[in-house]
Amino acid sequence: MNHLEHTLDLGSADLFPLAREAILTWKLQESAGVISRPVRRAHVGQIVDLWLNPLWPRRAVRLRGRELSIPVGSCEVIEVIDTEVPDRERRFQRAAGFAYRTLPGHLEYGEQTFLVTVSTDDRLRVTITSESAPGHSLLRAFAPLSVSAQKVMAVRYTKGLARLLRSSGAQNPSLQR
Repeated sequence: MNHLEHTLDLGSADLFPLAREAILTWKLQESAGVISRPVRRAHVGQIVDLWLNPLWPRRAVRLRGRELSIPVGSCEVIEVIDTEVPDRERRFQRAAGFAYRTLPGHLEYGEQTFLVTVSTDDRLRVTITSESAPGHSLLRAFAPLSVSAQKVMAVRYTKGLARLLRSSGAQNPSLQR
């Protein structure tokens, strides 16, 4: 199994509500060129099919009413995180996100977590973690490439969320600092 953890500081904790919605509504995946269907708020037991947009960061091309994309596989949401809990200093720590496990036929075998948190220093951070192994025999033959691809995707997820928040903040001046 390969373990991956990638974290990015997104700025002020004031952006948490927007980041929370982006994570829980699969907009984070969309911002990284991953097409998720059906698009519904993440909930435990939800099964979602994933495709990769090969033209990202441009929009997927539609042909005969369908998006041209690369099938990745299906996953099942196994945990939803949406909390505000007091920490030792009686401040509130906020976290939102979800974890999914891949289903048979997915390119990878394992679990992945997408999480935004507000730290005690009032900074918003996004963390992508995964425990996985290649799920397809061809990918097993090229395992180092599979690990590299996962790292690239983790960066795309975090930077995609940062772009979403910047564009949302530009539309909402009260979020700018």
